[in-house]
Amino acid sequence: MLKTKKYIIVFAVFIICISAATQICINVIKKRGSIELSIVGDIMLSRGVDSYISKNGYSYPYENLKNIFLADDLTIVNLECPITEYGRGVNKPERFVFKAKTENANAMKEAGIDLCNLANNHTMDYRSEGLKDTMENLSKAGISYVGAGANANTDMSYIFEKDGFKIGILAYSIFPPEGFVYDENSPGINYLVDHEDLKSDRIREDLKNLKADFKIIYFHWGIEYEPFAGIRQKELARIAIDSGADFIVGAHPHVIQDKEVYKGKYIYYSLGNCIFDKQIPKGSDEGLLLSLSIDKFKNINIKEKRFKIKLGQPNFN
Repeated sequence: MLKTKKYIIVFAVFIICISAATQICINVIKKRGSIELSIVGDIMLSRGVDSYISKNGYSYPYENLKNIFLADDLTIVNLECPITEYGRGVNKPERFVFKAKTENANAMKEAGIDLCNLANNHTMDYRSEGLKDTMENLSKAGISYVGAGANANTDMSYIFEKDGFKIGILAYSIFPPEGFVYDENSPGINYLVDHEDLKSDRIREDLKNLKADFKIIYFHWGIEYEPFAGIRQKELARIAIDSGADFIVGAHPHVIQDKEVYKGKYIYYSLGNCIFDKQIPKGSDEGLLLSLSIDKFKNINIKEKRFKIKLGQPNFN
């Protein structure tokens, strides 16, 4: 699904900087004709966040993000809850079964969110029915999704095109849906089967079939609340880059993890939370916003901006 926004042409700017810990500028590129992306981590609109929304309105969580999201070409988030009114949750502790009211989809669109990663361990908390509702509610609001589909054979990738340059996005969860057994012929997420050779083969094949000039993978992986990426994350990221990925980003640990450069390609293992209700363990109230500029030569400029989450809302102060 292709998307159009109002573009602002910026004359060539040459910048090299490494500033405070909250921001880093990487590489020198011409911004004329570049694609501007924003990427954040976990957005969970249930539990405590739902209480803040009930009190302050559906637009409340995005008040400090909206201007950034509306100014770019494409905003990508990890939506860690279904948007559904379906009532039958999965068989796991209630505090870990998430869902958001349908009105949230329009609020997300109004805030500038364009693409939701659904390949995670919570988008099926209300089973295949809840995931089906989520995909439909996002589509009705004008939001695209990646990492899920009507069945296991559905193309779960996403292509964004501007001025003939295509960015392709794949999303995978290394965690299966929890608390129930689902049918591969029903709506499901893009789950990487827990077998190393199968994971590698699947990623290689998907990247080969992804017809894009610049390829991004959003992984749902890692150990919760662990500030450093694990061996399996590193192995998987490097397999992806060796197979043709240009940029790797991840979520699930609920804290910001380390980053690295491998063969000239950037890997952000976890962006932490974005909209969430947890303040502990340490670091779970922090997130990282990535602003990317990518030109037709595949040069990339990255700006990092850290924020604190207070009362379900990111704050950059």
